[in-house]
Amino acid sequence: MGAALKLRDTTVVGGGAAGMMAAIVAAESGEQVALLEGNEQLGRKILISGNGRCNLTNLAADEQKHYHGNHPHFSRAILQQFRLRDTLEFFADLGIELREEKRRRLFPVSDQAQSVVDLLVDKMRCSGVQIETGAKVIDGHFDAGFELRLADGRTFGSERLVLASGGVSLARLGADRSGMDLAIGWGHEITALRPGLVPLISPEKYLAKMQGLKIRAEVSVEIPGGRRIADTDDLLFTKYGVSGFTILNLSLRVVPELAKGPIVLRVNLFPGRSPEQVGRMLEERWLRHPHRSLELSFAGLLSSKLVRPLLDRLGYDRALCVARLGRDMRGQLSRALTGWVIEVSEPRPFDYAEVTVGGDKHGWDKSRHS
Repeated sequence: MGAALKLRDTTVVGGGAAGMMAAIVAAESGEQVALLEGNEQLGRKILISGNGRCNLTNLAADEQKHYHGNHPHFSRAILQQFRLRDTLEFFADLGIELREEKRRRLFPVSDQAQSVVDLLVDKMRCSGVQIETGAKVIDGHFDAGFELRLADGRTFGSERLVLASGGVSLARLGADRSGMDLAIGWGHEITALRPGLVPLISPEKYLAKMQGLKIRAEVSVEIPGGRRIADTDDLLFTKYGVSGFTILNLSLRVVPELAKGPIVLRVNLFPGRSPEQVGRMLEERWLRHPHRSLELSFAGLLSSKLVRPLLDRLGYDRALCVARLGRDMRGQLSRALTGWVIEVSEPRPFDYAEVTVGGDKHGWDKSRHS
């Protein structure tokens, strides 16, 4: 350590959610804390979370089944030290009122992620945290303590260092590997990384005709071992493939399998209904209006933006009068509508992923996402 270098108790690298929380906890325990953020603004990923509203936590956050990896019980001891009730009390103390929405997600009543960032920054200042923005760490070494060198030539020294620099997703917000490279320099190993909570690319070109259409559907996939995983929520069609809550949620399990090759998604356009139930529904509609074309028979039931390209893809004559459709064809169509097959080949790149996933045996070939 240089003689002129001021030695703090703790330096936190990264001014996102984890970094700000770490700085607050350390400062409230009586430590001198400096927080270094490479961007000019704190909490940039917080600001875009929940479509700008900030999904703070989930009422199921304590459930161990939501945590995965080679060592799934690793998180148990950590979570027991700061449980959901502690999280809720922390935000309540800041002055953030919460509202529960679907999937047990909790959002601030203000519907503004900026309010969450503002109150976290206020808490840090009240706790005595030294906040440095535009403070990009480019190098560091450890001797009697940690010494970090910034891009502007300044140095920061501390007995303890918290690396909360985040992953590589959303590079447009300033994310990069700098924190990981620091860790590697101190002897740590970094597992293969993959994009998480990410849309999926499909080679099915006809999906582009549905671009912008959002529907509620059940999407399922079979993973190795014959296990079926499914999610029911919004499904969004795009020019490159599929997105929406269903796809983002399933991507955490699907992306590792895509490293081995394309996989098939099965879409039920009528969640909770079997092919037989859908078949009976179609029969009733067709008996009531036997003069209608197959395409028109879906009016008021499914979007025409979906029906037209889907019927073409399945090989049905859209103009065919439903009075001419028999039981066999109705059964085939019902099975297709409850088990629509969509092939996906890869995730979108890290720039379109909400999170970076790593720390387990699964990886993703980075050369495919440069």
